[in-house]
Amino acid sequence: MRKYENLVIVKPTLTAEEIQASINAIEEVITSNGGEIAARDTMGMRKLAYPIEKNERGYYHVVYYSVAPAAIAEIERRFRINEDLLRFVTIKYDTNREVAAWNGLVEKANKAPEAPKAEEAPAEEAEATTEAAAE
Repeated sequence: MRKYENLVIVKPTLTAEEIQASINAIEEVITSNGGEIAARDTMGMRKLAYPIEKNERGYYHVVYYSVAPAAIAEIERRFRINEDLLRFVTIKYDTNREVAAWNGLVEKANKAPEAPKAEEAPAEEAEATTEAAAE
């Protein structure tokens, strides 16, 4: 089994629940094809370098996993079919040096605190507004 990394950019027009469902579907595609997910890195909503399908922003999510090389074609095929994804990229870590770098990225992703979820930010703003109004 080889080590891989997938960066996916999900459409920003989806609700927080739909974004989470799309990410769960992405991870399910990997595990259903025999992959073992080692780590996830939720980067959150970010500005794109250039507009993609008239979208200026996108929700970034990185998945580090191990899978047999034959399964990559099916995983990428399923990603291409998914209309919620703006872009995706698959990176293969092959040499010993690359695998060592992959292990470092996995440790860093597992150690990092989770990025705030899309639905948490508006709730915090609403609480601050409610507190200011009460004063």
